[in-house]
Amino acid sequence: MQPDARSAPARADHHLVPAACFSDLAAGRGGPETVRFLRVTEYSRRLLLLRTLLDAIAATPGALGPLPPVDTAWDTLTAAQQRAPEDFAELLMHPQIGIWLGHGLRRLSRTAWGDGPLWTDLGHLYAVCAVAAVRAGLPLRTTVPLRDGTAMFPALGLARLPDRPRWGTAEVVVEGGRLRVDPQGVCVGPSGDHDGDAPGWQGLRTLRADVPGRPMTLWMDDIDPYRDLSEPLPPQRLGKDELARWRERFGRALDLLAVSDPSTAAAMAVGLRTIAEVRQAPAWTVLSASSGDAFGGLLSSLPPDPVSFAVTLVHEFQHTKLGALLHLLTLERDSGTERHYAPWRNDPRPLSGLLQGAYAFLGITDFWWRYLDHAPPAERPLAEFEFALRRRQTQEAIHTLRADPGLTAHGRRFLRGMAARLPAWWSDRRIRPDITALAELAATDHRTGWRVRHLAPAPDDVRALARAFAAGAAVDAHVAASTVVPDLAAPWSQARNGLIRQRLAVPGAGDRSALSAGGRPVPDAGGWPVPSAGDRALVAGDPDASDGYARLLAGDPEDAEAWTGLVLALAARPLLHRPELPRAVHRELRMTGTAADPRDVALWLAAGLAV
Repeated sequence: MQPDARSAPARADHHLVPAACFSDLAAGRGGPETVRFLRVTEYSRRLLLLRTLLDAIAATPGALGPLPPVDTAWDTLTAAQQRAPEDFAELLMHPQIGIWLGHGLRRLSRTAWGDGPLWTDLGHLYAVCAVAAVRAGLPLRTTVPLRDGTAMFPALGLARLPDRPRWGTAEVVVEGGRLRVDPQGVCVGPSGDHDGDAPGWQGLRTLRADVPGRPMTLWMDDIDPYRDLSEPLPPQRLGKDELARWRERFGRALDLLAVSDPSTAAAMAVGLRTIAEVRQAPAWTVLSASSGDAFGGLLSSLPPDPVSFAVTLVHEFQHTKLGALLHLLTLERDSGTERHYAPWRNDPRPLSGLLQGAYAFLGITDFWWRYLDHAPPAERPLAEFEFALRRRQTQEAIHTLRADPGLTAHGRRFLRGMAARLPAWWSDRRIRPDITALAELAATDHRTGWRVRHLAPAPDDVRALARAFAAGAAVDAHVAASTVVPDLAAPWSQARNGLIRQRLAVPGAGDRSALSAGGRPVPDAGGWPVPSAGDRALVAGDPDASDGYARLLAGDPEDAEAWTGLVLALAARPLLHRPELPRAVHRELRMTGTAADPRDVALWLAAGLAV
């Protein structure tokens, strides 16, 4: 019988979002009950994706190559769900199965490519069947694809079969709740020690913590080929010492969350399932990511300390919650044009990306707000700085979103819930004025640098301004708005960011924003990029800081970092509103053979531009 003549393993019901859940999520929160609701809705989605994938396989001749007919998978999955529905749901909700489903559908539609034959990706279905049979106590005999002599069994482990071709197959027998790969292969199951290594077997290891109301266990995934968000990866086993660092920092991060925000810690225990390591992250930051295909999963480089780890978990859990809501409701309709400034990103973002980022930073700001009174005295200045900076960035993003007509009625209601969090944060009097000033400097620095790199003034305006400067005339106060012309190759330093943190007595600390730096400059001994003399003068409040940037621009008149520093050092409001103009006008002057000091150009513009 063909799959399209069968029912799916279970019917996916329609879901209505309760008003209380919507309001809870809009405020950046979402306790255990709200996350349970999202998991139920995501399970329905997984069932629909599974049905879609199997129907597409059945309609594609030769899609499974040497593997069994797709009907056999339907039989196994249906029987497993009927025998052990909760175990089946937990397996299907494994984040890496979500990534595999998405990747398989994209390969079938030819919008993604793999490193092997099509059947090596689609045939992972039989490994899912094998684990479902193990969990349900069903007998099964099937065939699974091999990738470089390995076969991954989701949420269980990786079988290694030596001396096999890069793309091959292996027989799998499930009996009595135990799984055997090939007649002479390893035998594993729930009653065995499958979470460690054995000859021919690498088990998934775990991270554990105690949170209010329940223990929390996550898979530390370094072996599943579908642990990344794009193409399948080979296994990269963590060493014993590396794993110990992950476990220690994860446990302390959850301890911290359990004290400062017990509701979020409990919600994570309900919603999170896996962490996969991102390797080769810059020394001064944390790289992390998540996907709407993988509810409950995240990727991250190892955070340098428990606080950074907690921020990373909050950050990606915000994306997880919003991603699930977006599968139920449409919050925006947009062309996808990358045009918006996001205060935590170095590149222009589409409306959808800005909404996701603003929601993540709503959670990050809330974390710092709650953590302030729990921070050790030595770390309190940095905690205040992080809260003040994220508060400013989140407010700016919400204001940008509010002005965009692409939000739907649901999206505008959601944004009102986000904006309702701002007044309490801005009325908080726990932040020292000098730290607030440093946060404002950091926020203005990034916004200015973004405009210098990605905004292009109208060419006619630039030519007219250059002629007026050369003639000693006044600035035409009405200059047309600039347009977004992304320069994604432009480097970013982050050196002033590092200086501010060092001034707050946390030398060499990682950037606890849990976001990547935009470039890869050479770091200093403490992990941060080397600051220029102008950077040091600016952060120290030296009124002559512009001299250092002028010297840099004499050597490289296109240096975006130096132009940013110069505008900050001159501190003229018109320049801060249009910082892209001085570099553009100076470039035009050079092209016409007119020598000019960058400071003179900038101050001339500042004197005549309308704010």
